[in-house]
Amino acid sequence: MRARSLSAIAVAAGLLYACTAFNDAESLLTDQDGGASGGDASIEGIAGGGGFPGTGGSSASGGTDGGGGAAGGGGWPSGGGGTPSGGGMPSGGAPSGGGAPSGGGAPSGGGAPSGGGAPSGGGAPSGGGAPSGGGSGGTTPQCTSAAQCNDNKVCTTDTCAGGTCQNAAVSNGTDCGDGNWCNGDEKCQSGNCAAGSAPSSFTQCGTTCPANYYAASYSCSSTCGSPSGPRSTCNPACSTSFAACGGCPSGYYQASASCSTSCGSCGVSSGQRYTCNQISGTSFAVCGGCPAGYHPASTSCSTSCGSCGVSSGKRDTCNQDTGSSFVSCDPCPSGYYAASTSCSTSCGSCGVSSGQRYTCNQLPTGSFTACGSSCPAGFHVSSQTTSVNCGSCGVSSGARVTCAPN
Repeated sequence: MRARSLSAIAVAAGLLYACTAFNDAESLLTDQDGGASGGDASIEGIAGGGGFPGTGGSSASGGTDGGGGAAGGGGWPSGGGGTPSGGGMPSGGAPSGGGAPSGGGAPSGGGAPSGGGAPSGGGAPSGGGAPSGGGSGGTTPQCTSAAQCNDNKVCTTDTCAGGTCQNAAVSNGTDCGDGNWCNGDEKCQSGNCAAGSAPSSFTQCGTTCPANYYAASYSCSSTCGSPSGPRSTCNPACSTSFAACGGCPSGYYQASASCSTSCGSCGVSSGQRYTCNQISGTSFAVCGGCPAGYHPASTSCSTSCGSCGVSSGKRDTCNQDTGSSFVSCDPCPSGYYAASTSCSTSCGSCGVSSGQRYTCNQLPTGSFTACGSSCPAGFHVSSQTTSVNCGSCGVSSGARVTCAPN
């Protein structure tokens, strides 16, 4: 009995040593291979679930052999074998998988997350640092020339600098706003236009008024001489039509004339009075001659142009100086020459039935013949003769010259 017991203990010890050695070897393989599920079991020909009692080996579904070798849980009775379960040393020695946890040291795929350190696409956002279009995104220039900066203010001289309009120079003139004297005499203050007051009427000694004013009436005053002298009431010339004593200011023509007591002065009960109209249009009737830019197309004698002591006066129908040719009762204006002359009743006046008439042609670039003894500026007389085409009232013919460019 004693001999049998000793023999059984020896066998059990041998089995325990062999099992422990095998488990240590499996643990080493598991550490090296990363503990892949069931892989080593298939290589070793051990059925999935391990050839040794449950708790040993790996529990995967097996590799290529799928349970080859001993039956699942095979070899030894499940959990049993040798010594009673739980006896001696724990079944299987070291825990299945050995050493490090299944999967081995570092997580599968290696240290850094898949794709590597920085987020996919690299450090800066796609498209690069600055927003598309660059820096400021560009600015549309206000101007490309000083002419585009013109604000019609004579107070400042506008310039274009770096695509921006700038007021470069300042003058201290009057009316630096809209150029309209009648709505206020604006002033230039610290480079800016300041609103002014509209012009108003005043009185002054004499029978004349400053520019842009007209004499609305005359009177005799002791403040204008000893014992008294003429005095004028001066109104601003800002209407399209008004009545003025003595004459019309610049920019107006005498539409009619009369004799009025409002235009009388010291020692004179009445004086000449004119209805003044603003110059505009291509044609109008005027007393006393046409303004610059117009010529008398015809003349007549009219009571609307009479004055103190005179019942009627000369009246001109004034046409604008335009076109390549026209007729005039006055010598041809600048830019034209007299191609022919004649005596015409359309150019008669008070006491004269007819008068000199000129056919005016526009100056050419080459040579031409003109009535008279001289040539216009820019031309010289190349020859001279007389012609019936250059006759005048009481004269059948007159001088005619050939004009050549200088």
